[in-house]
Amino acid sequence: MRSLAALAGLLWIGSALPLPAQRDPPHAEITLPAANAAQEGPSITTANLLTDARTRELLRNGFPTRIHYRLELWKKGTLFYDITSKVEWDVLVQYDPMAHLFNVVRRMGTQLQETFVGTETVTAAEAEFERPFRVPLVPTQKGRYYYNLVVEVQTLSESDLDALQQYIRGPNAPGKGNPISTIQSGVGTVVSRLLGSKDTYEAQSPTFPTP
Repeated sequence: MRSLAALAGLLWIGSALPLPAQRDPPHAEITLPAANAAQEGPSITTANLLTDARTRELLRNGFPTRIHYRLELWKKGTLFYDITSKVEWDVLVQYDPMAHLFNVVRRMGTQLQETFVGTETVTAAEAEFERPFRVPLVPTQKGRYYYNLVVEVQTLSESDLDALQQYIRGPNAPGKGNPISTIQSGVGTVVSRLLGSKDTYEAQSPTFPTP
């Protein structure tokens, strides 16, 4: 268990550390599929989500980062657009102090999508999961639609680490409780509340018709 003094030292580092030079602000993009490939779903691309100096320093000191994605499909109704369906997934970034490497896992529901092991820097870890990622969310009826993407970046507290490991192993692995619920609700201490703040980014696609 880290001492309170050591942890307190981590909580004010953000204002003292400069951001990496020559980096664009964090952002997310939605790329629609070609008209002849509409059933493939859109591609999601993000960039510089781990630029924040505090997030990077907390990662290096053993506090994992969870990046939660929610892609929504909206359909035009009589007067307004209404949400018809959505897909959610997570990217988890954690530093291995023994190997001095960053590990990245992408998981969608009960399915482990990708595992990136052994990057030496936060920037290299970002490069692994920020490549275009195809999401299987497509319209099922004729109409006019658009996609809306919400990305939340959150540093997990020390009390969330067990739930994180359970989540990476999968829902059927030995363990207690629902790991996702545990991660989401694990903000019962002062430390959790301080580390649990979220940075949120959004993107919206152009509207498009379906034949």
